[in-house]
Amino acid sequence: MNKNKKSNTKLIIFIVAAVLIVGLIVFNRNKSVPTSQNYTSEISKKADIKTYYSFTGNIESKDEKQIIADRMLKIKEFRVKEGDIVQVGDVLYTVDISDMDASLKQAAASVELAQINYDNAKGGMADQQLLQLESAVSSAKLSYDDASKNLERMQALYDEGGIAEQTLEQAKTQSALTKQQYETAVANYNLTKDKQINVSIETAEAQLKQAQAAYETVKKQAGDPEALATVSGEIKKIYASENISTMAGSPIMDIVDYSEMKAVVKVDEYDLGAMSVGKEAAVKVDALDKEYKGAITKISKEAATSKIGTSLNEISYYMADVSVENGSDLYAGMSVEVKVLNQSVEDAVLISMKALQFDNENNPFVYFKNEKGEIYQKQVQIGINDGVQVQITEGVQEGEEIYIPAKALVMPGEMMMGGEL
Repeated sequence: MNKNKKSNTKLIIFIVAAVLIVGLIVFNRNKSVPTSQNYTSEISKKADIKTYYSFTGNIESKDEKQIIADRMLKIKEFRVKEGDIVQVGDVLYTVDISDMDASLKQAAASVELAQINYDNAKGGMADQQLLQLESAVSSAKLSYDDASKNLERMQALYDEGGIAEQTLEQAKTQSALTKQQYETAVANYNLTKDKQINVSIETAEAQLKQAQAAYETVKKQAGDPEALATVSGEIKKIYASENISTMAGSPIMDIVDYSEMKAVVKVDEYDLGAMSVGKEAAVKVDALDKEYKGAITKISKEAATSKIGTSLNEISYYMADVSVENGSDLYAGMSVEVKVLNQSVEDAVLISMKALQFDNENNPFVYFKNEKGEIYQKQVQIGINDGVQVQITEGVQEGEEIYIPAKALVMPGEMMMGGEL
């Protein structure tokens, strides 16, 4: 009885195995020559394809300035409040400089006195002295001319025997003396004009400059009684208070220009090669469902933070500024995605990503149909892809029909195990 049961069991196992083998053979035969009934199709086309690097970040104002106290000061009165719009040159606040009034007045008086001394040295006093010296030169010249003419007359009389030699020698001595007096007067005039007066003017000028410098120093210490806006924008935040001393280096207020916005994105160190100042970028703002044109304007030279990631795979990232064209409808803080061109191919042969298949060795192929209506595999070479389409560099021509499996084919043995191909 037991022997019969064992024999029957072996027979059943044999029959089941035979059926499975036959089924497998039939399935493989059908699989090798599948028809197009289980496939959809598409036509390959030629078009341009581009791939992009993608970075995330936020919208910020392009120009933001923080007003810092450059010295210890006391704000007398704020002329603006938070939320106000200001233009360049508008008065932001006034400063109490009453404790410096006396020093300013004294320094201003010193400048005024130095200016008077300089004007006198350069004008009236110098001209008067020169006139006196010119008069002395003229007088000496007349005496010398008279003595010269007298010497000529005495020489003629002496030659005729009309006078003694002693009288001629006296005339010569007088002529030489007046000549020396004339030359001395000319020398004094030139010396005074070229040196003495110039030295006096230079001294007065130096004193004037010194007084002016002292006044500017006191004025700088006192500071301008009115603080003017150097940028246009909105008063975002006021930190200081009226009639309370503010220490040098303390923030007073923030002014933000919201008329022009920028995107600030985070770039990891491995993608820095894709970034360069001036390179075009697309700025997508999901909150507004809009995309803006832009360009990279700045890339930080230092990492924005320390390393991020695990201790074995740390990555540094850097901040990049991207301009945004016509971004007046943007708000600071909005999340953005910035795309920068990576690769671009014109007139590429393209198929959809779902039409591209891979074998067990990860080699790419596509399905074609032969003249008998049988579907077969054809190896291809691929180029770039944008996540939707892929470039085929070899194996497919423009306008060819490509077949796409409607669903995965399942082996009988795998079906029993619940597995998928």
